[in-house]
Amino acid sequence: MMKFNKIAFVFLLMFSGILLPQQVKQGSLVILPFYVKGVDRTTISTAEEILRLEMENLSMKNISLANSSMLPNADTNCTSTECAAAWGKQLKADQVVSVQMLTLGQKIIIQYFLIDVEQKTVLLADKLTSTSVEDLDVVMKRMAISITSLESAKKSAEVGAITESESKPFFLRNGRRFNNWSFGYMYPQQGFSKTDKSFTMDMKIGAEADDLDYGVQLLIREGFGANIFSSYLFSRKDVCPYIGAGVGFHWVTVDESTVFFQTQTYPITSPKEKKGDGFELLLNTGIRLFHTYNFRININLSYAYTFNDLKSEAVVLTLGFMY
Repeated sequence: MMKFNKIAFVFLLMFSGILLPQQVKQGSLVILPFYVKGVDRTTISTAEEILRLEMENLSMKNISLANSSMLPNADTNCTSTECAAAWGKQLKADQVVSVQMLTLGQKIIIQYFLIDVEQKTVLLADKLTSTSVEDLDVVMKRMAISITSLESAKKSAEVGAITESESKPFFLRNGRRFNNWSFGYMYPQQGFSKTDKSFTMDMKIGAEADDLDYGVQLLIREGFGANIFSSYLFSRKDVCPYIGAGVGFHWVTVDESTVFFQTQTYPITSPKEKKGDGFELLLNTGIRLFHTYNFRININLSYAYTFNDLKSEAVVLTLGFMY
């Protein structure tokens, strides 16, 4: 009987995808053929399909792409709200997306509208700029995020969906590698000089994936230290909380004649410097501001423990600048 139960459990896991109810799409949204001037038809067809695929992945609606043969008066460009709503009604859609693409030199200006068919009202209207044809795939992804979240293009910025035009200025909204300089205070718990706090600074050199960062940290904290670190990033938006850890080595040098030990009533006095080298473990948490830009502000709180004779332990609060 026990063997039969195990076999039944295995089969249940194998076919759980079939047995469990699938997400039901609610409502329908139709992407109307793009109204275009100055861009070839092949490029437009590709852009339309990318937008459909991206919206299909993000939306709870049934997404479809209309073609000219499905529409009445297909030779007429439909750019008004009433016209788009009429076509949406003809196609039995709840909402329609109307897109206009105009060229200005090398730039392609994309205006897009989300229209409620029943009410004949514009739910969202915005625009994006593509600096080249090759940038259109990112622009379509960004447009899909904006439409499905009902947010403006500016607010819909996230890592992986930053256009070339946003990456041109000095205050970039892109970039995978980074440098970080941080300054702040260390609050000793034990194994350091008997002070309430001391100045600390560090430098981080690292790189970012979509949801992770990692790199090397060099620090000055009553001595010198170096470690490798990694953090999990909870958001791709401009405000990004994170949590992470690091491991490395800390050369602790206590310049005071008094060394603080939490477990002792009286301090140990020594006429010489006290040194305590050892491996160090760090736990980090904090928040990153302006995360989609290339110049960011980083507020970090760390707990650090060094495995040395002094059992050095501290809490560290720093303010950093990433670029």
